[in-house]
Amino acid sequence: MIHVGRTRRTGSMANPRRDTEHQLTKAVATPKYVIIERDLLRRIGRAEFRAGGPLPSQRDLSSQYGVSLMTLRQALQALEAQGVVEQIPGKGTYVRINRVPYVATGLGSIVDDLRGQGIAMDTTLLRAEVVEATPRIAARLGLAEGDRVLEVERLRLVGPNPVVHQTSRVPESLGSALLDADFRVESLYGLLAERCGAVPARATETITPQSMSPEVAALLHVVPGAVGLRSDRLTFDGYGAALVHDDALLVSDRMVVTIEREATGPNVRYVLE
Repeated sequence: MIHVGRTRRTGSMANPRRDTEHQLTKAVATPKYVIIERDLLRRIGRAEFRAGGPLPSQRDLSSQYGVSLMTLRQALQALEAQGVVEQIPGKGTYVRINRVPYVATGLGSIVDDLRGQGIAMDTTLLRAEVVEATPRIAARLGLAEGDRVLEVERLRLVGPNPVVHQTSRVPESLGSALLDADFRVESLYGLLAERCGAVPARATETITPQSMSPEVAALLHVVPGAVGLRSDRLTFDGYGAALVHDDALLVSDRMVVTIEREATGPNVRYVLE
């Protein structure tokens, strides 16, 4: 999981190096190289350093963080062991074109979850329209045959790389209040809470492998038939009414999904087919 390190600024002339050194001094229980590793993960996740591009030189990074080259190299070695970066002899350290770490914990959208992990994700809105629900979707949302839904189709990107194709469906009784929303920047779940008073209380999610259609493959820049991870999630309010059906296809070689477990956390079931 990526931990976000927040740098406090006391004025317009804040010194990033001094702030980072302060963090390193205060976090006495955490080794300096671990703090640097986490901060570099945050910066990579926010596309400050692009996939396939170089990091600053080791000397520059050690100066930024106010540590020795030995400590800085420990952080880079930890990132390399995770497959986040690779060190190319004679050239430097490069960000690998690799999987985005996605820790599935909350009831919000994937963008909300990743933002909490310090990863910036952009959204391309493909369409948002009210349509008649298919029999399968109507059954999933507890609607009658012929009922309509607001259907929002989006493409999610990390840096220049498309990683998720997502279609969300909301019953028209709720979706009619969201017709003027800008789904490129506004959270569907946030809008439901703000405009409709509809707050998610629980969700069921099934993740299965699925081959990509030519249309979706073209959007995600993969070959048709490539196998992705399909997330089928149904979110409910506190009264048991279905709020949102989310159908997302994740590029499996660009994302890795981690489910965090606690004593009162997710109830995970396994089905062998």
